[in-house]
Amino acid sequence: MTRLLFLALVGLTVSACAHAPPALSRPSGDSGFTAEPMPEPPGMDVAAPRPFELQPGDVLSLGTISPAPLNVPRLVVDEAGLLHAPLVGAVPVAGLRMEEAQERIQERLRRYDRFGLVSLSVTEPAGHRVSVLGAVERPGAYVLGGGTTHVAELLALVGGLKVMTGDAEVAELADLEAARLLRGGTPLPISVVRALAGDARHNIPVAPGDLLFIPALQGASVRVLGEVKSARALPWRAGLRLSDALTRAGGMTVDADSADIRVVRGPLSKPKLYQASFADVVAGRAPDVELARGDIVFVTRHWFATMADVLQRLTPLLAVGAAAVTVMELNAAPISQ
Repeated sequence: MTRLLFLALVGLTVSACAHAPPALSRPSGDSGFTAEPMPEPPGMDVAAPRPFELQPGDVLSLGTISPAPLNVPRLVVDEAGLLHAPLVGAVPVAGLRMEEAQERIQERLRRYDRFGLVSLSVTEPAGHRVSVLGAVERPGAYVLGGGTTHVAELLALVGGLKVMTGDAEVAELADLEAARLLRGGTPLPISVVRALAGDARHNIPVAPGDLLFIPALQGASVRVLGEVKSARALPWRAGLRLSDALTRAGGMTVDADSADIRVVRGPLSKPKLYQASFADVVAGRAPDVELARGDIVFVTRHWFATMADVLQRLTPLLAVGAAAVTVMELNAAPISQ
């Protein structure tokens, strides 16, 4: 970590020999900044609605119309897919439609009651579970009710994406673009972002056993340091602008030089330093800079006249942040015996 900070200081000091270039309005305009490409899933053909099929865990009610009727209110399809019913024994029903399971039990029952008619109904579709894990409000396993549940409806069922509230702001903590729907352990070629937009090729019906995983924005942050009222790390999101970051950091102090804001981009071992003028943004003379994942926004003071002054002030702040990360990593590491 010390070496990284030293390299960062060296890299920034070399850059100090020349005036920092103006911050680009979009990260994509920086040839030195390349975002990790996210493959675009093609989606899936719109399929006909799937019929209800029995699954392990489903609870059924069995009855017969007969001179000697049977009435069994709770029969559970076991993990092997078998339904254990009186007289007929273990009947494999997993994967069968209701009418198919009813006919199979009827056939078995004829050995004991030639004229009995079987009536089978679902008491609890407990085997029709889907799981939602990750950065959502209520992760867990959910039983699919009657009808068809699509991806967007499932996300609404769990309360939506996890958010962080505070200081009169709301920030999403989910990396929705990296979300995946897994079926049988294999990710399906759909985009959850496009599913929420109503694209039928992506907003597909979910099936029992599906797993929707929405990862958190781990490490996806923008740090705002220097002359702001509340220096902090903010969750990064696509389209985050300089004005947004400054506002969420409480705004600038009275000592801030709004015409001299620095943006540090890239790895600490080889950073790039840009200059932005928030005064020009407010006056409409410059575009509001779009920040990239991992950017550091440093607001200077009026009397920081030279680049060397900026570097001298910024480097200790970076060291404090790096030390905090190291402490968290050490605390999270397993203890060796």
